[in-house]
Amino acid sequence: MLSSGAMADSPSISDKEARVRAPDSPLERVLAMARLLREPGGCPWDRDQTVESMTPYLQEETFEVVEAVSARDREGFTEELGDLLFLVLFLGAVAEDTGWATLPDVADGVLDKLVRRHPHVFGGDGRLEASGAVRQWEELKRAEHEAKAGEPVPSTLGRRPAGLPALTTAFRVSEKAGAVGFQWPGVGEALDKLAEELGELRTEIEAGAETERLEDEIGDLLYATVNVARYLRIDPERALRGTVAKFLRRFRYIEEKLAERGRTPGGSDLEEMDALWNEAKDEGAS
Repeated sequence: MLSSGAMADSPSISDKEARVRAPDSPLERVLAMARLLREPGGCPWDRDQTVESMTPYLQEETFEVVEAVSARDREGFTEELGDLLFLVLFLGAVAEDTGWATLPDVADGVLDKLVRRHPHVFGGDGRLEASGAVRQWEELKRAEHEAKAGEPVPSTLGRRPAGLPALTTAFRVSEKAGAVGFQWPGVGEALDKLAEELGELRTEIEAGAETERLEDEIGDLLYATVNVARYLRIDPERALRGTVAKFLRRFRYIEEKLAERGRTPGGSDLEEMDALWNEAKDEGAS
């Protein structure tokens, strides 16, 4: 049992909370929480974490923010972005404790980079269209990497992180190629290319092409679709997530209505399910 002196030396719960809430800046308060949890007397699990062990949580929280945006859930977005903010600052605290980096170095580094890559904002006349800003960013990024590596960068397209969704990868590759002028003049030509790829897929199917060939054509069709999305400034990953969510809602409606009739989709037919699908659309399950 602790002595009265030991108990007096141990900060109370209210003392700890007061310490976390003391900083004037909300960001400093979140950082104070991260550091307190890592200290002796904090949370054993939080103290055990390393930069490597935090990777799955960083990925999960990022996708939860994306999901909230896709669902246009503002309340959920606020909560999930808060979770991600805490995780980023917590990861910074872990990095400091383990010698990976310091938060001031991280912050100064990104500020310096943003100033360098926005010369039209910091020093220029500011007259630059969005496409020009993207092209300028890529040119400066390439020059920085070449200077750091001491040799030319292998490709203007750079590299994408392992595990990045294929649609997002395609979008970013298309964007980088477009930034250096390798793109159609407008969305009309991009749509023509999409129609061309669809025609090629149909031709291969009718010719009885092997799976490998069909897979190649499907890939071309998907990439052409992503390219059209880029011209329209639509995130293809978010668009597809929204469509899948819509499909799930409508199909669940079908299942519910069939259950009321004592049947399942497997015991129904396309005509009945299609009628219920249209009914789901009319009922607003979209």
